[in-house]
Amino acid sequence: MKAYRLTIAEASELISGGKLTPTELLESVFGRIERLEPKLEAWVSLDKEGAMDTAEGLTVEAEEGMLRSPIHGIPIGVKDIYYTEGIKTTMGSPLYRDFVPSYDAETVKVIKEAGAVIPGKTETTEFAAFDPAPTRNPWNLEHTPGGSSSGSAAAVSSGMVPAALGSQTGGSVIRPAAFCGIVGMKPTYDLINRCGVFPLSWSLDHVGFFTRSVEDARIMLDVLAGKSMTQVSAPEIETVAPRLGLLRGYFQENAHEEVWLGLEAAVEKLRDAGAEVLETPLPESFEVVHAAYSLIFASEAASVHEEEFRRRRSEYRLKMRSQIAAGLLVPASAYLRAKRIRGRFIMEVEALLRGVDCVLTPSSVTPALRGLESTGDPAFNSPWSFCGFPVISLPCGLTKDELPLGIQFTGRPFREGELLAAAGWCEGVLKFPNTPRDP
Repeated sequence: MKAYRLTIAEASELISGGKLTPTELLESVFGRIERLEPKLEAWVSLDKEGAMDTAEGLTVEAEEGMLRSPIHGIPIGVKDIYYTEGIKTTMGSPLYRDFVPSYDAETVKVIKEAGAVIPGKTETTEFAAFDPAPTRNPWNLEHTPGGSSSGSAAAVSSGMVPAALGSQTGGSVIRPAAFCGIVGMKPTYDLINRCGVFPLSWSLDHVGFFTRSVEDARIMLDVLAGKSMTQVSAPEIETVAPRLGLLRGYFQENAHEEVWLGLEAAVEKLRDAGAEVLETPLPESFEVVHAAYSLIFASEAASVHEEEFRRRRSEYRLKMRSQIAAGLLVPASAYLRAKRIRGRFIMEVEALLRGVDCVLTPSSVTPALRGLESTGDPAFNSPWSFCGFPVISLPCGLTKDELPLGIQFTGRPFREGELLAAAGWCEGVLKFPNTPRDP
């Protein structure tokens, strides 16, 4: 048995049944990492000794029948903007190359207490912004895995870990999930504690994560949110066809041809299986959403870095340096107008969702781009980060070059259970069985 191929749910069942130990699972995962890491470069640092010690302790607990949660003994990667006590946290920047936090981010603390094993820290673009990480896409090493959560997406896609933490300010979970052919989820803004996650834009930053199935996304969300709000019975997920709103307009006009054709093929499958798919108009304020988003992002990112930037400007990479410099020029009046637009957009999206379970669009403007100079365009994702509504991306097909395509579902705030139910039903219809060939 190749334990590294197991989903969280599969591994958890084997661990609880005494057929697999956390130590055996971690050994399989590290074997996978050792084989693939030289080509993929998904990890900033690995903590094999610390992880093995943790797994051994969790193995003893499991043998004694003391299972902490469904992620007991499960290896989970952590994006390198999450503080990890005693483990270097670089933010993908030379400014923090030697920074070792004295405490864990709240999310890291939560998954540790739930029994997760942390093999190490995954690669990120600088400060989770635009300057790319060295990570390559497991489906084709010549293509980007997306960003900013580059290492987390590549690690889950390639079988290095069954799940990993990421973050999204624009499209940094959903787009990499689409590029790497896995499930990515960004819950409602502030549902999950962001304390100890280095900020990029305070009012746009979201904790997110990657898995290989919707079932695993549910498990991760239940652990991270610490609530039962996401629980939906399995029969409901399996049998109730959702009512979906298809957003065309901007998305169809700006999508790469293969991306839109892939979405239409997926929609046809969902219709044939019983889903009701309604043509849903975009909100009136949508035409200014990207401009308003950019103003807020630039202004808040500049505010985060202002003091450090004045002292160490030359140490920032080019794209981040330009972004901060531009953000420092944003007048307060423009920032406040953008905030008002955000409030209007939130109300309009809430109204839009009253007639459907969720709305759907492509997960990305293009398939994974060739080259590592760019992590892709977040334009299809940033509106949902702007309003803070929950989003999940599922793989739904392949391009002619065998690169993954994703479909993005956006639901009501704090109604993740409904979103997961719809996504779980659609996952069963779309049946994306593909995994990348070993590079």
